[in-house]
Amino acid sequence: MRLARSGSQSRLDDQTMQKAEPKLSLIARAIRLAANPDLRKRAMLKRSTSASFIERLEYDALSRPHYAYGVYNAALQARSLGIDRISVIEFGVAGAAGLVQLEIISELVKAETGVSVTTFGFDTAGGMPAPVDHRDMPYVWTTGLFSPHRDIVKAAHRSTVIVGDVRDTVPRFCAEHNPPPIGFVAHDLDYYSSTAAALKIFSEDHRFLLPRVFCYLDDCIGDDHELHSEFTGELLALGEFNTAHSSRKVAPIFGLRHKRKIPAPWNDVMFVLHCFDHPHYSTYTNPRWPKPAPLTRPA
Repeated sequence: MRLARSGSQSRLDDQTMQKAEPKLSLIARAIRLAANPDLRKRAMLKRSTSASFIERLEYDALSRPHYAYGVYNAALQARSLGIDRISVIEFGVAGAAGLVQLEIISELVKAETGVSVTTFGFDTAGGMPAPVDHRDMPYVWTTGLFSPHRDIVKAAHRSTVIVGDVRDTVPRFCAEHNPPPIGFVAHDLDYYSSTAAALKIFSEDHRFLLPRVFCYLDDCIGDDHELHSEFTGELLALGEFNTAHSSRKVAPIFGLRHKRKIPAPWNDVMFVLHCFDHPHYSTYTNPRWPKPAPLTRPA
């Protein structure tokens, strides 16, 4: 008959397991790397000092690969349309770690494509405001969260940081800053109300937007406590924007994870604003097939 363990023995066993967990984690990681050549390649590229931007992008070997994917593809679109400068935006700067990475990625994209990238950040600089109602999911977020621990204006090396409530700053943004066409936007404002206010930037005149604007929405998956749905949060804000606009729609990039070397959660929260009323929306830009020569009629 098996004897029950004493309380002290149970504690010793728990302590032994806690000490073993880091080693087991390393072993599990080594097994995954050995079984997947793409993961091995990514690990190698992360350590490399000579790997190309394109190779690191292909294998998610960059910090914030979702930013890199959006900025790079926006720059390719711009170049194909003869546009040599674009804007990229991060809504929700917090401690500026993401904005600094956006600056780094923008420089890499410029070196790769020749398209200059101007970076902007929006933040209250005081943490999250009070939630408006249940649509802001106040069981997940609350007033004062994510308050920056440093001066975010100084932390960003070459970005323009716009401080204030997006309900006030977004409507004035284009008139005050005259940005190059926006090509990528990272939405990380968490709340429905803040995201809805930020999405108003997509109602601006077409000269401030690329025909297709890449978007990353940070708060559509989350952990098991968040329980995102189309009735609250960012997804509700998206749905309302689409309902209110007949010629501009924000839609997910279906099947993106199947196009990636290493599928990742960020693949499921990449979207594109389609500006169907943009004069260049239907301009042919597909690099896969050269545009056919115009047909000539016999004399």
